[in-house]
Amino acid sequence: MSRRVAVIVIVAATLLKLAFFAVLDRPWGCDCGQIWAMPDNPSVNSRVMLDPYTLMHLVTGALLVLLLTRLRPRWSLWALVATVVISSTVWELVENLPASIDLFGYDPGDPLAYRGDSRLNALADTAAAALGAVLARPLPLWLVLAAVAAIELGLSLWIGDGFVIATLRAVLALP
Repeated sequence: MSRRVAVIVIVAATLLKLAFFAVLDRPWGCDCGQIWAMPDNPSVNSRVMLDPYTLMHLVTGALLVLLLTRLRPRWSLWALVATVVISSTVWELVENLPASIDLFGYDPGDPLAYRGDSRLNALADTAAAALGAVLARPLPLWLVLAAVAAIELGLSLWIGDGFVIATLRAVLALP
């Protein structure tokens, strides 16, 4: 895939995501004046640009580029990043469907309950995935895997969440 085609794919995926979030009537961001949410203020998670979950998207991009590089060793960095952006876009669309949000069993009356991402947060999550891909591509496998494990452990201890915890929560919530 050429750089030009990759850029077109990335822009198209971004526009699709923005249109989807507009249909869902998601806010652009948070009127709280913050760009980063800390775990002690979960009411703004997924509403501000960056939150602890941004690190999970960084890890996703890194792991996906490792997998894609193994499966398609001749792909250019542009093709890899475009694929990561498409993957992240699909994830953001599915994650923000009302049925997906309901899957986690949040109490709608709880002011801290997750109600979906803001447009800014969804864009930043995809940018983090692309950044993870770009950072991981030139690094040795062992270093990327060590960083992934450190981030997973750090998030689990810091916010009580991560890939493993979220996966268990989702699987256990299924009927």
